[in-house]
Amino acid sequence: MTTMATLEDIVAQLGVTMVETRKEMAEAHKETERLMQRLEKNMGGLNNSIGEIVEMIVIPGVKEKMNAFKHTFTMASPGKEYSDIDGSTLTEVDLLLENCDDVMVVEVKTQVSKKWVEKHLKRLEILRKKERITGMTGKTMYAAVAGISFDAEARELAANNGMYLIDINEDTERIDVTPPDKVGTW
Repeated sequence: MTTMATLEDIVAQLGVTMVETRKEMAEAHKETERLMQRLEKNMGGLNNSIGEIVEMIVIPGVKEKMNAFKHTFTMASPGKEYSDIDGSTLTEVDLLLENCDDVMVVEVKTQVSKKWVEKHLKRLEILRKKERITGMTGKTMYAAVAGISFDAEARELAANNGMYLIDINEDTERIDVTPPDKVGTW
């Protein structure tokens, strides 16, 4: 038969055990969070590295390829960031081709999805809306999307909006450009 004192001892021991277990779980949770942050950082770095490799394939040849479509771009500027008057970031551009009269805003992705094409369309709107800040006042703005692979919806949306499609062949490190049926301008 269990006495009251024995029950109190059992309850006290359970309380101590529960406190210890909570501490261990909290420490394990902290360690898991730390490892997840490290993993996310490493994955982000890997994604950035892949993106940089893709950009290295696209950037050197795209100006000449676009000029073959009767453009006359004289400059190619990778990694452009535009800031608003208050210093906040308006948008970033992977590659900007330009001359005195025209610009082409090129978005470069490993995998081009509909979501990325929609973001690129918004980027074009921002660049046009803030053209005095971005230096694009009076310039005709064209657009292109480059990627190793395109979702069918992304390809269709880009083409329907008059964007050039740049297919990256990673095996040969070459690019193929498909012009839109009707070139869009912003």
